[in-house]
Amino acid sequence: MTPETSGQSPLTPSPEPQHPETSSAEVPSPAPIPDVRLDLFEGPVELLLYLVRKNELDVADVPVGRLTDDFLGVVRQATALDMGSTSDFLIMAAVLLRLKTRALLPRGPEEDLSTPTVSLEQIMDEFRRYQQVARMLSDKESERRLLYPRAGESPRARQAESEDVVALAAALKRVLAKLSPERVAQIAPPKVRLEDKIADLRRVMRERRSVDFEEVVTGTTVAEVIVLFIAVLELVRLGELRVHQQAEFGTIRLELREPDPAPNG
Repeated sequence: MTPETSGQSPLTPSPEPQHPETSSAEVPSPAPIPDVRLDLFEGPVELLLYLVRKNELDVADVPVGRLTDDFLGVVRQATALDMGSTSDFLIMAAVLLRLKTRALLPRGPEEDLSTPTVSLEQIMDEFRRYQQVARMLSDKESERRLLYPRAGESPRARQAESEDVVALAAALKRVLAKLSPERVAQIAPPKVRLEDKIADLRRVMRERRSVDFEEVVTGTTVAEVIVLFIAVLELVRLGELRVHQQAEFGTIRLELREPDPAPNG
């Protein structure tokens, strides 16, 4: 395995443009996604994934776990969280992790090396569609907040919610690490649709009102875990779910969020 740069994090924040000093009452700008800096590669994580998929980089040499750990550390220290960029990075890391696990698994004598064990195109198509929808919803949510701010909502409350979403990201990593080789190397999985998983998650939450994230993804494939993770982020963004962690490294609870009361008048 290619060694990492000694004593240096493989994630280095991109330089931020300088802005005039702002009032302390203003919400801080979301932190940018840092570039990946390794001995074998330097650049955005999207390019890293592209090169791996084109077989121009050996996925076995990519320290995916270290990248994810360092990224979560950067996010935890940020004063504001860019939900879209955070989920983008984690999906990319999850796909890299699946590719790396597949590369390290022994293959059967009759297995065609050119046949993908899990359809990356299905995952990435859903991912691109999620990106477009999420950005549109984020813009709409920003407009709604200007017109109808939530009663009692404070920057501290938004920061706490951001931290719980980061905890959800860490839970995603744990779930993917626990998947059995049979689940990782499943041949010809059925198509996983984001819309279907959102509908399934809404049904479960209406029935249960509160459930562990790891319980939701128990017995699923890698593709299903990733799409379920996107579905959770989407419902959090829509204000339908709340992500809650009572203790550090504790279980992640998904809680049904009651709708805001209609404004009087």
